[in-house]
Amino acid sequence: ALTATCDGATAEITGLTGGTFSFFNPPSDGAVIDAVTGLVTGGDYGSTYNISYETNGLCPTITTNSILVNTPPEINNPTPLEVCDDNIPDGLTAIDLTIKNSEITDGNPNYSVYYFISLNDAETATNPLAIPYTNISNPQTIFVRVVDVETGCYATTSLDLVVASAPGATSPSNLEYCDADADGFGVFALTDADAEIAGSLQDLVISYHETQADAENNLNAIVSPYYNIVAYQQTIYVRVEDTTITTDCFSYIELLIVVNDVPQIATDPDPLEVCDDNDDGFALFDLSLSDESVLNGLNPSDFNITYYESAENAQNATNPILTPFAYTNITEDTQQVWVHVENATTGCYNTVSLTLIVNELPVLIQPLPLELCDDNNTGDEVEEFTLEDSIEQVLDG
Repeated sequence: ALTATCDGATAEITGLTGGTFSFFNPPSDGAVIDAVTGLVTGGDYGSTYNISYETNGLCPTITTNSILVNTPPEINNPTPLEVCDDNIPDGLTAIDLTIKNSEITDGNPNYSVYYFISLNDAETATNPLAIPYTNISNPQTIFVRVVDVETGCYATTSLDLVVASAPGATSPSNLEYCDADADGFGVFALTDADAEIAGSLQDLVISYHETQADAENNLNAIVSPYYNIVAYQQTIYVRVEDTTITTDCFSYIELLIVVNDVPQIATDPDPLEVCDDNDDGFALFDLSLSDESVLNGLNPSDFNITYYESAENAQNATNPILTPFAYTNITEDTQQVWVHVENATTGCYNTVSLTLIVNELPVLIQPLPLELCDDNNTGDEVEEFTLEDSIEQVLDG
């Protein structure tokens, strides 16, 4: 009986011993056979050999059998094993090499995988590497021996180890919110910081967390829109992970979210009033005279104030009135203009309407002369007049 090996076969004599083994058809691949034991060595994987056994004695018999040499494991050449560096950024770290087992064996449960520092060690199954294995250079090539546990045949390949640094994320600018009700709380689209954080880096997953521990452990990610839970200023912890690395490879940075009050200006400032000198309903206004009323006690040096002829322009800060210190109304007698008050530091703004009023001049009546008699008959023509006596006539009631 013949039993296949990885380079030939072994023979077991079940009948008369002492005979001679030989190839029935001598191979051309370098295989040799031991005439006494029938051991075939030096053959090629997957080759078929026809072997004869001839007994000794007066009546020799010849038996011929075929044997198919075992084939080595069918394995894949693995892609590089790229892992993340540890807390000491030196390119050396402990690596779980078994991460690549499934890729190399294509998941075959009958294959065992071993790793070695050199090809010679892999071929001779000498000094397999302990796992986890700490690389000695970066990058580094190690060697793999895959054994078919059923046949004992093996195959070898190489594996490149690469230790990568955690992604070098950019610390983002503050995210700011203008708070209309000045309570210190607002709503933030945290993902607005993604592009600045990533910079030119690709294949990143960016997540936001309320605590550093959550960021480090990838727990409780915050989704946008996010309402801050600490008034006015809160630190958000950002986890930046490189998805191309086999092992977890992340860095974390901080993002400050800031709530700024919009200017708390007057909701109904005092109107500006001027007199109509030529009785046409139009007049010159110095709009800046309304600033004190509009600011309602705020420090003027903290704000930029501009004026507009429409509410839309005031909201968008477009097409301001270019001559606010000498502005002529465009609507007869009464007109609304809008005041845009912007915090010079935060950029938060508020708007309010301001009423311009052109007042008519009083219509007066030329009074009759005031006349008195010269009571003392002295002829000095000097008497005491009560000028107010003409008011009713001047005002015409």
